[in-house]
Amino acid sequence: MLTMAVGQSDDVDPSDAIATAIDACRAALGGRSPQAGIIFSAFDSFDPSIVTAVRDAFPGVSIMGSTSAAEISSDGYREDSVTLALFAADGVDVTTGLGRGLGHDVEAACADAVGQARAATGREPKVCIVLAESFVVDPQRTLDAMARALPADVTIVGGTSARRDFVTVSPTYQFCDDRVAEDGVAVLLFSGPIASSVAVGTGWRTIGATGTVTRSTYGSVQEIDGRPAIDFLARYLDATGPAAYGNPLAVNDVGSDEAYLRAIQGSDPVTGSVMLAGSVPVGATVQLTTADTDQILAGTRDALVRAGQTFPAGARPEAALIFSCAVRKFVLGSRTKVEAEMAHEVLGPNVPFAGLYCYGEFGPVRGTPTSRLLNETFVTLLLGT
Repeated sequence: MLTMAVGQSDDVDPSDAIATAIDACRAALGGRSPQAGIIFSAFDSFDPSIVTAVRDAFPGVSIMGSTSAAEISSDGYREDSVTLALFAADGVDVTTGLGRGLGHDVEAACADAVGQARAATGREPKVCIVLAESFVVDPQRTLDAMARALPADVTIVGGTSARRDFVTVSPTYQFCDDRVAEDGVAVLLFSGPIASSVAVGTGWRTIGATGTVTRSTYGSVQEIDGRPAIDFLARYLDATGPAAYGNPLAVNDVGSDEAYLRAIQGSDPVTGSVMLAGSVPVGATVQLTTADTDQILAGTRDALVRAGQTFPAGARPEAALIFSCAVRKFVLGSRTKVEAEMAHEVLGPNVPFAGLYCYGEFGPVRGTPTSRLLNETFVTLLLGT
């Protein structure tokens, strides 16, 4: 049996907020002792003392987490809040780790985080939650390094740490127990006979012609079909940056039969380059997309439903973790709360959930060897036994 206890509070005093979350978790645990937990905290609400408070309240528990653009849980959608999820499991180990120095040595940081989590269990890892800083290194490199540090069949999901908006995007915090990083990667590892399923949804649909990326670097596409990338957009868009958040690029890597999204962040009229929230490899095909808010929320529902439909037969979902995008929050505006309402409706009253809005989501894409950095995407992870 897996128990995930969830507490959330948007009290302006972080100590009061975490106290409320702890009380809710204690009630939901029903006397069980949690092994580990995760905190999603607004940047202005985070203080290392909130992690200490949880560890004092539940001796022996290990806590990891990150700052977030907004928080989502069984208590609903909130901004400027603290969300705590604690895990107690029979026959499954839940362990944590934190690697520092992603920008200096991404391989060493990921190996360190995984090594700490694996050292605390003798069971085989099955699911790894990854929360990572996204501006010191290409997050796809972090995911690739994580895949190399873990056995081949481990499911890797998660997202990048964030702040409330896009005005000031750094620093963000990643933390584990008494350690806090600004250039780190935190992991929550489930080892043993855990059942899981993952589904991603966006709601965006492709429009217009496709093109092939012929020159790119991290965060920028210089050429599409041998011409300046901005020429490809100019056929459909008059602006780039936040005005184009509603029209991300759909990207199909070579050999993949499923697209993921890249948010358009700006352009350089001199070089013709287009800036994106992540990398796009040379050879990938790209296509513009469009969606209204109803269609975006349909993508939310799709991810929730498919996660349930693909959950292993004979097992029962007992918890859900959700990773949504700060750009979805920007585009949906006051309707962002509907994502939490849909999670309540689809998952039902017996499956607690918790999650964050991040600067980029991590999830599987068919036909790619490792999980991918996603943009403008809703990721649902179901866990159970």
